[in-house]
Amino acid sequence: MLDFNYTLLIQFLNILILLILLNFLLFKPVLNALNKRRAFMQALADKVQAEEKQATELTKSYEDESKERRRPILEQRDTTVKEAQTASTKVIEEARQELTIDLEKMKERVRTESSAALQRLSGEADRLSQEVVQKVLKRNN
Repeated sequence: MLDFNYTLLIQFLNILILLILLNFLLFKPVLNALNKRRAFMQALADKVQAEEKQATELTKSYEDESKERRRPILEQRDTTVKEAQTASTKVIEEARQELTIDLEKMKERVRTESSAALQRLSGEADRLSQEVVQKVLKRNN
């Protein structure tokens, strides 16, 4: 009934041999190349990550160093500004005191001159009133 065909068996063996040969000659080398490439890419990614971490650390170190170097300058600037404010306040207070003294002197001078002018004017008013009285009396005579 069933007639056994040897060509089918030969074809099956040919395919098995071809698969074994392809496995050794094609699949394993390609898989090895892919694994090497994957390992190389992973190593590159790790190296890039390490370089980024180092760059971040260097940036932080630079910023910290920069802050430390600027600190004395900023402190000196603050000290200078405070000293300038103190000196300007002192100058302003001295000027106010001098102006107060000058104002008092001016007030005293104005008082003195006004009382002297008042005395002169009252003496002058007395003299003028006597002259007016004498002229009026002369006219009435």
